[in-house]
Amino acid sequence: MQFTNIHTITVILIVIIMEIILAEGNFQCFRKQRKGRRKEFCKGPMKNKRKYGSPEKCCAKRGQGFATRLKRIGKNRYKCTPCTLLLTTTTPVTTPMPDWGEWGSCSTSCGAGWRSRYRMCSNCDKNHFDNAHSEPCMINFYCPVDGNWGPWFGWTSCSESCGGGVREREKTCNYPPPSHGGRDCPGEPREEQDCNEDPCPIDGGWGAWSHYSLCSVTCGSGAMTRTRQCDNPTPQHGGKNCPGSGRDSRRCTSRQCPQHGGWSLWGSWNKCPVTCGVGQRTRTRECNSPRPLFGGRRCDGRAEEVLRCDAGRPCPRNGGWSSWTDFGRCRAARCQEGIQIRSRSCTSPRPKHGGRPCVGRHKEEQRCVNTINCPIQGNWCDWLEWSSCTATCTGLSSMQVRQRKCECPVPNTEGQGCSGESFEVRECVNVPPCRGLSEFFPAGDGGLTGNDGGDLFKVAGSGDGSKTNGDQEDDPEKTVITGL
Repeated sequence: MQFTNIHTITVILIVIIMEIILAEGNFQCFRKQRKGRRKEFCKGPMKNKRKYGSPEKCCAKRGQGFATRLKRIGKNRYKCTPCTLLLTTTTPVTTPMPDWGEWGSCSTSCGAGWRSRYRMCSNCDKNHFDNAHSEPCMINFYCPVDGNWGPWFGWTSCSESCGGGVREREKTCNYPPPSHGGRDCPGEPREEQDCNEDPCPIDGGWGAWSHYSLCSVTCGSGAMTRTRQCDNPTPQHGGKNCPGSGRDSRRCTSRQCPQHGGWSLWGSWNKCPVTCGVGQRTRTRECNSPRPLFGGRRCDGRAEEVLRCDAGRPCPRNGGWSSWTDFGRCRAARCQEGIQIRSRSCTSPRPKHGGRPCVGRHKEEQRCVNTINCPIQGNWCDWLEWSSCTATCTGLSSMQVRQRKCECPVPNTEGQGCSGESFEVRECVNVPPCRGLSEFFPAGDGGLTGNDGGDLFKVAGSGDGSKTNGDQEDDPEKTVITGL
């Protein structure tokens, strides 16, 4: 803007100087010729009341003449003052003047300058003849001004505080700015520069939590823990560590732990429980500090302690019977009844210190038989259980057998054996019929054993029993087996 003002002032000064030169120089003026007539020189002041909008129009070729002064008559309006003839003599010209040549180029390519034209005359009075004529000219009133860069402004702040950023600065094409068709400033109005290239601090970040660990105890209350690492990312270049803790715990409970028993303190000794002789004082403790729980061990050691105590005088001791002796020999004649005796004594313990004697008899009798060298008669024992049936179907006789033994008592060599049969046989009932009959059946099937140890027996008809070891009445419900 400053440069533009200077340029404007310069142009105005040039115009003023040119007007001064025109006012002081010897210039010819002319007026417009009528149609078909030559131009005439002015011989006096030119009268002109025309109004012109600019000095250029007044001083143009078709104007009334060269303006020496301009008078402002309004905003942007000027009155052209006609020029005067500046000749020193009024001697008429006898030789016609030649025509002027074409105007030459303006002395400048822009702004105010001069242009000239020429003519040649060999017979003209050199004192009153000008062969050259100049006038001011104006081309593009304002000359093109090429732009020029002003100084650089300061650098901007860096775009990044770390890790590499960019800052820039600018300059303006205003020293001067391009005008009237002038060229723009060459190059770029902005330049960049790297800045803050040091790496940025990287704050740490937590990674994922691990799985919880096993419970810290196998029973009771414990803790499970998990961890995480400050590696997502790892702190670098002065960055902050991860906030918080890298370890986390939570309570865990397993089965109840075995609680082993513990003894309480001993209780007080009790009083001596006797008023005579020697007694025992005791004190106890309990397995309750703590009690054994959940499979815990019981307390080791005794729950009771015993301390001997003496009443200071002996106690009366009552008598006590000893064990009975065996019965003695039977007091009777051979093979006769009698008695036998056993005894005991009051010695367990003996009565002492005024104690009571034993109560009861010290002897005991029972009846007996003197069997020494005496014959013993045999006697039957009770019948045994019936055997299984000898056949599972009818047609073949199906029997059951039972036996008894002569052992209650066993006869000795002087005594007689038992009288009667040692076996009984009966038919089985409700047995289905069979195919293929047999008259005989093995004795072993029925578990039979005769008096003489026979292995095979023949079945007699019902009511046709044989008699062995004495007479025996017929029994229609019994079948007697005799040895073959």
